[in-house]
Amino acid sequence: MDVIAFVIGLIIGVITVGLAIEIGMRRVNKTQPGTRPTHKWSIAEIANPRIIAENMGAIELPKNAKVVVNEYQNGAMLKGIDVKQHSGIRGNFILGDDRALILSGPIKQDELGVWTVEKDMLEKLNKYFNDSWEKATPMIDDEQDNEHSH
Repeated sequence: MDVIAFVIGLIIGVITVGLAIEIGMRRVNKTQPGTRPTHKWSIAEIANPRIIAENMGAIELPKNAKVVVNEYQNGAMLKGIDVKQHSGIRGNFILGDDRALILSGPIKQDELGVWTVEKDMLEKLNKYFNDSWEKATPMIDDEQDNEHSH
């Protein structure tokens, strides 16, 4: 009787461990999506932000940000930031070291957008930023003091 109980216990134990491993492996293999929508975000989530702004709205930028902008509403907000102006800019996005936030409208807090960590997309956005940065004109402090739009 003890031998039968032991064998039944052993079989139940092996089956339980097997199921636990199977369930555990399913969770590990499930990958996070490469993109996801958002309407609540903070620029603080983005390391070393590089910004392409067709239209720069009201947002407080970290001092290490690099910005290529077409139009902006408040030049004083850009004071002390590395900013260049480029009239050919189309689109609004913020690049970080490992992610990008692509926005549906002006760069302003909590604008609807899409986070992406997809490698191909990050490479394309980085190339667009770098090309735009090379072609853009550096803004001087006088332009940042006076509010204007192109």
